[in-house]
Amino acid sequence: MDRHAAAQPAEPGRVKPRIGVVLEPQGLSVPETLERADLVENQGVSSLWLVQMPGRWDVGTVLAALAARTKRMTLGSAILPLYSRPPVVMASTALTLDELSGGRFALGLGLGLRGVGEWMVGAGAAPPAVAAMREYLRIVLDAVRDGEADHDGTWFSGHVFYPPAQSRRPDVPVYLGTFGPRMLELAGELADGVVLTMCTPEYLRDTAMPALRRGLERRTDGRWAGGAGFDVAVLLPAAVTADAVVERARFGDYLANYLRVPTYKRLFAASGFGAQLAAGRPDETMIRALSAIGDDTEVSARAEALAAAGATQLLVSSTAGAFGDRNQFLETVRAAMI
Repeated sequence: MDRHAAAQPAEPGRVKPRIGVVLEPQGLSVPETLERADLVENQGVSSLWLVQMPGRWDVGTVLAALAARTKRMTLGSAILPLYSRPPVVMASTALTLDELSGGRFALGLGLGLRGVGEWMVGAGAAPPAVAAMREYLRIVLDAVRDGEADHDGTWFSGHVFYPPAQSRRPDVPVYLGTFGPRMLELAGELADGVVLTMCTPEYLRDTAMPALRRGLERRTDGRWAGGAGFDVAVLLPAAVTADAVVERARFGDYLANYLRVPTYKRLFAASGFGAQLAAGRPDETMIRALSAIGDDTEVSARAEALAAAGATQLLVSSTAGAFGDRNQFLETVRAAMI
């Protein structure tokens, strides 16, 4: 049996995952981004997440505009890289956006791409991933939850105090964007949720979820006892299209860029795509395993497979053709909500 065949649909009685939307800046202007937010909020989606890309507009600023414009959706960052903000500034960004949105913000942060941090931003050599992330995350969480942080670490330090009179929601959810087992354990131990991308249902079920459970078992703060309420948000590259062959080829070109990134290479190797890595190019099997491109049943079936594997929230990320066309974009979102 093909290990990348779709997982079985969720059994009767399984809680359906919430549906969110990811907007990745692939040429969208800020005004168009704001209008897309109006469209998806009217569709009833649970959340809207913006991706911070190098050389693109600042996500925090656009989220501030969305906070004033939208009324109901959770607004999230997926993700803000560590090198973009010191931890105290990251916490301040989260608290500011949360107040602007009336308590609707979710902070998604992560390592980002090492090459961008070192070369483009000049952040210096990347420290050891898990140890540094633990320090960074601890400072952010203390600042958000307790209103103060006082840490001197090996890689990150932070000292801040928010006056009691200052408005602050201590349960602003903090997500870790990652997919490696050790970082997933850290997310389960400290964070409120995780954002995963480029994951097959099998990787989610067999690797990611056990790692999260190991981390959740080590928690000492009493939050998310037994894992209940801990959010597992999974990006779903998708498109409802009449020309699936062309759209899959476009997604293959996009996916090929990730085959050169060390962290994603490890993910793909662990997901059974060694032959594609060796060839340096994704094939049809890999493209189909990591996306849902076709008619609405293709999208809804993949959504069900990820839900059955453990996803509690699906973040629809329209692939290039569907993203560029408003009607296809909305059709793709609707298909995931079935």
